[in-house]
Amino acid sequence: MLGIALVLAGCGIVPGLGPDPRVHAVPVPMVTCPETFEEGYAEAGLVPNGFEAVAVLRYDPYASRQDIDAAWSGALLERLEGDLEPVIAALATPSDPRSLGACSAVGFVSPELWLEGVEGSVVRVAVAADGCGAPKSVGLEAALHALTVVDETFTPGALVESKAATTAGCATQAGMPVLVGLDETNGLDAELIVPEGDHVVGEEELVPYEMPGWPDSSEVTGARLCDYTATPASETAPAPASDAGQFVGVRELTAAEARAIVSDARLAPAAPPCAHVATRLVVVHPRLASGDAVPFTVELDGCRRLADPTMQARAASAEMLTLLTPAG
Repeated sequence: MLGIALVLAGCGIVPGLGPDPRVHAVPVPMVTCPETFEEGYAEAGLVPNGFEAVAVLRYDPYASRQDIDAAWSGALLERLEGDLEPVIAALATPSDPRSLGACSAVGFVSPELWLEGVEGSVVRVAVAADGCGAPKSVGLEAALHALTVVDETFTPGALVESKAATTAGCATQAGMPVLVGLDETNGLDAELIVPEGDHVVGEEELVPYEMPGWPDSSEVTGARLCDYTATPASETAPAPASDAGQFVGVRELTAAEARAIVSDARLAPAAPPCAHVATRLVVVHPRLASGDAVPFTVELDGCRRLADPTMQARAASAEMLTLLTPAG
């Protein structure tokens, strides 16, 4: 959920002088999350005349919460009560006339503010801005700090960290790390990289980076398998960000099984075009005598691809899928 409370100021704008651009907000039945800003979404503005406020509702779409098992990102809706007069006075402060000079291109993201009326309706309010669209210092923060949070509701949006996954030595989410449209990652021509205009970036300006490769299968001593499940909207629609493969368990492969997997993966051909979405994934962490090798992800259904260490999609063999699929 996204809540952009104030707009991005332009650089070098010359909009001219004018009155406060805020209009009086229109009361609506309930707070709605600005997820799409579709037509009819409550426009932020001034507190309408005659509106008797009884509480401030503060909506933060970038909140986070941690419990005993996991850390989540999501949205927090708080209800604040107390002396609202300083809040009302701060919100009534006029905005400055628009600047005739240059303004820095700075974005301002803050929690959305709503006022609840005595009849139960709510209005979305806008804070006064300076000539460049930045929030104006009107004492609103101090006025809000003096209120008391009497109720709050946190709505989880995405799992940030799973304690179970961390304990198992696995990532919380799997995903499918594949570079789309690159046939040869190691074959990128530095002379063809043109970031802007006609300026060509040469090899001397690039940071050297050697892509990782497959380990020698004879060096593999075992492997840790991290299992994940996803819930895509449909067979060909990607899973939402909050469900990009959630951790469900960990397994171990013997040295012989791990060597067979790595040997098979080294020879896997490029994956053909495919639009199906996997619901079961496994991340293979090969173990070496000298440490761990670069892990790689395999789709157990859907397109049944594996992402090699250079993040290219290859076709997983039936034998590999059999070895990697959990029993039962």
